[in-house]
Amino acid sequence: MKFKFRGINISSNNPEKTFEFYKKLGFRVLEECEPDDQWYGATFALQDDKDEPMIWIWRRQDGDEVVEKNAFVFGTDGRLEEVYHQFKTAGIECDPPVTAVWGGQEMILTDPDGNKLLFL
Repeated sequence: MKFKFRGINISSNNPEKTFEFYKKLGFRVLEECEPDDQWYGATFALQDDKDEPMIWIWRRQDGDEVVEKNAFVFGTDGRLEEVYHQFKTAGIECDPPVTAVWGGQEMILTDPDGNKLLFL
């Protein structure tokens, strides 16, 4: 049996805020429901092809099982300093890249729901 990674599913108590955060990061919006929709819902493309992995953001409902926080890893093709400046210009609070224990540069952000985003 073959599996293909389809994307990341984020349930949120405040999906509108989380949506705005990921939009500022520069992900391409594929779909967004009206904010007053019961489930809300928004979809971002992680890559250019519509069949490639996506981020789905949806409103957590009362009684929904709380999902543990996630850690996402994104490559920047060695342009981490440039990405850092783009994020700062977009109004995203983040610390500059640092040298990790493994010797490479990395930058960590936290989204409004507490998920960690590691940029390499």
